[in-house]
Amino acid sequence: MLNKAIELFEADKFEEALPLFKALAKEGDAEAMYYIGMMYYEGWGVEKSQEKAIEWWKRANRRGNLDAKYMLQTICSTSSVFARE
Repeated sequence: MLNKAIELFEADKFEEALPLFKALAKEGDAEAMYYIGMMYYEGWGVEKSQEKAIEWWKRANRRGNLDAKYMLQTICSTSSVFARE
């Protein structure tokens, strides 16, 4: 299912990919969590939300996803979201 979700994501079919990613994330799939974070960060198929993106990336990072860790490190110094923690 992850491959299908990524295929839809890469084809800009975000509304179709999101439910697949969410189902996978519910089962603990860190890569799916990373992709959901990207969708929220960029506003692809969802309302843009840096806060939601960060939450999804934190979940993915806790499960060892290096892409999520990179995104968190990249925006950490410029985000007011982290200042509140």
